[in-house]
Amino acid sequence: MDLRQLRYFIKVVECGNITRASEALHIAQPAISQQMRNLERDMDMQLLERSVQGVVPTAAGRTLYRHAVELLRQADGTRELLRQDAEFPQGKVSVGMPSSTARMLAIPLARTIKSRYPGIKLELIDAPSADLTGLIAVGRVALAVNVDVIETRGLVSQRLLTETLYLVAWPQFELPDGPLSIEALAQMPLVLPCAPNTIRSRVDAALQEAGLQCQMQFEANSTDLLFSAVHARLGVTVLPWAAAHVELEQHRLKLARIDHRLFTRDLSLCWPDTVVQSNAVQKVKATIIELFAGFERQPGWADGQ
Repeated sequence: MDLRQLRYFIKVVECGNITRASEALHIAQPAISQQMRNLERDMDMQLLERSVQGVVPTAAGRTLYRHAVELLRQADGTRELLRQDAEFPQGKVSVGMPSSTARMLAIPLARTIKSRYPGIKLELIDAPSADLTGLIAVGRVALAVNVDVIETRGLVSQRLLTETLYLVAWPQFELPDGPLSIEALAQMPLVLPCAPNTIRSRVDAALQEAGLQCQMQFEANSTDLLFSAVHARLGVTVLPWAAAHVELEQHRLKLARIDHRLFTRDLSLCWPDTVVQSNAVQKVKATIIELFAGFERQPGWADGQ
């Protein structure tokens, strides 16, 4: 039994005659007759009483007729909902991202989605990069912008850009001309993210590789706390340009490039491969990719100041 058979059956019952039904449907009469026999065979019961005067439904046929009308009504309604969703996406979409990325991405993403797709309710979740993969795995977020993504089963990722990590200091802090060496970094008062954290891992690995220890002032578990420490002149930190771009425009902070290969990291957009994405999720995903294409052309994020 399929929807086409049900449409034919409904028309036959309403017309009371296979010939008139075939004319109304613009289908050859033998084809309609064969479909009715197939339907009766599939249902394993007689649905139509046939006579020279035409056809009338049996008791089972009348029951099927009522259900068929409702099924087709629902099917037509579903098609309309899908058509509307294609044109006007609806629903809630949760997106996770680390704090440093949220400072650059969150507001442009929210503004663009509100303008283009008012039916989408966006939920933005600021979470440590170490937690984002887990949030995807448990379905807490549909999409996540994460750093240094490792290919794992059940996770799909698309690279967005490679960002540079800088030393971030207050404007009066003395810095050498040119890129900062790892030896010079080790001598500076550092305020760093708490482990596990991709920035912290890079700093620790670079220092360990050079056989150096840093002058750690204290650790902080959020980007806002790191900035507060720098503004209070308690220490300098390491962050991407995206995290500090507002303060840089206001001349409240300054950056220095660190001359070491470990001070870059890849940003990727991630989503689970086990779930069929709604149209709303696909629209948000496409918008994030579009925004990052614009971000990559900004010199600060990937290429330095």
